[in-house]
Amino acid sequence: MKKTHAIIFAIISLCFNNNIQANYILNDDAISNNMFSIAMHQHYGFIIIHSTEIRAIKDSYPIGTELTFNWQKMNQESWDLCYCYPRIGVLVSFFDFDNKSILGYGYNVAGFIEPFFPINQKINISFRLASGLSFNTNPYDSIKNPNNLSYSLPINEYSQLAGSVHYTVNSKLRIILSVNYNHISNGGLKQPNKGINYPTLSIGADYIPESRPYINRIRTRYNGEKKIRYNFSSSYFPKKITENDKYFSVVGLTTGISKQIGRISALTADLEWVWDGTLKWQVQNNNEHKDYQRGAILMGHEFLMGRIIFSQKLGIYLYDKLKYNDSLYQKYGINFFLSQNFFTGLHIKAHRHIADFMQVQIGYSF
Repeated sequence: MKKTHAIIFAIISLCFNNNIQANYILNDDAISNNMFSIAMHQHYGFIIIHSTEIRAIKDSYPIGTELTFNWQKMNQESWDLCYCYPRIGVLVSFFDFDNKSILGYGYNVAGFIEPFFPINQKINISFRLASGLSFNTNPYDSIKNPNNLSYSLPINEYSQLAGSVHYTVNSKLRIILSVNYNHISNGGLKQPNKGINYPTLSIGADYIPESRPYINRIRTRYNGEKKIRYNFSSSYFPKKITENDKYFSVVGLTTGISKQIGRISALTADLEWVWDGTLKWQVQNNNEHKDYQRGAILMGHEFLMGRIIFSQKLGIYLYDKLKYNDSLYQKYGINFFLSQNFFTGLHIKAHRHIADFMQVQIGYSF
C-alpha cells in the first residue's frame, strides 16, 4: 500500500506590512553588490521508472525538506552578463524516498547558480542548476539489499534543475513555487548504478534579513565580440562494473570549437576519443576480437557565466565496433577557468537515463 503523507509546513516570520517597499528604483545610489537570503522548501514528487529492472521501487513518492543560503548579485557587471540578477548559493536537503527497505534516505549538499529575472514589483522567476553530493543510507548489497539497483555507493553525485516563481509578500519575505528535477548517480564508479530520477513540486519561503531594491536597468542589445574558442582536453575516471570488483581506467581526449552566439550562449562541436578499460575487459572475457575504443562527434550548447561554463551535448558514435550501447548519448558538464586559457571540469556521460561514467577534465582553450 502507498503511504499517506501529511505535510505540515509552518513559516514563522515577519508581520505583513501594508506599506510594501518598492522593489525597483531608477538609479544606482549606494546599492550593495550582494543581497543575502535564507529559503526553506518542502518537496513532494515521484520516481521515474526508466528501466524494468527498477520496478521494485515504482510506488515510491519522495518527500523532502530543503534549506538554501543565497547570495544575489546586484551590480551592473552581473546584470550585463545575463540581463538578470544571478544568485549563487548552497543547498542542503533531506529526502525520504518512501521506500525505506530498498532506497532508504538521502542527504544532499550542493552548490548552485540561479539566474534571477525581475518581472515586476511582485513576481519574479528564476532557474537553478545545482551540483554536489548525496549521502544515501541503504546502497545495494547482493545479500542484504539486492533490489536496490539504483545506487551501490553511500556517496553519490547529486544534481538538480529547477524553475521557480517568486511572489513578494513584503520587503523581507517571498513565497516560492518550484518545479524541480533531481538526480543521483555515482557516474559509473560502481555498478549497479541505475540512478534515481525524481521530479518534485515544492513550496517555500525566502527570508531576506536586509533587503536591497532592484535597479530597473536598461536592456541593450549585445554588441560585444562573439568569440570563437578552440578547446583541447584530456580526462580520466576510475570505473567499476558488476562482473568485476576491480577499478578500470577510463581515459579520454577531446577537441572542439565553441562559437558564441549571444551574451551568455554558445554553440559547440566536439570530437571525442575514449579508451574505456571496462569494455576492454568485457571483450577479453568474452573472447571477442574487437576494438574496444570509441570515437564520437558531439553537438551542443553552453551557458557562459563568467569563469563558469555549463554545457549540454548530444553525441553519436562514429567509431564503435562493440555496439554495447545505443549510438546516441548525452553529456552534461561544468568547466571552471583557472586562468584565461586553462580550465578544469567535471562531466557525466549517459545513455538515455543511465549514467555510463564521469570525466574529470583538464584542458586548454584559446
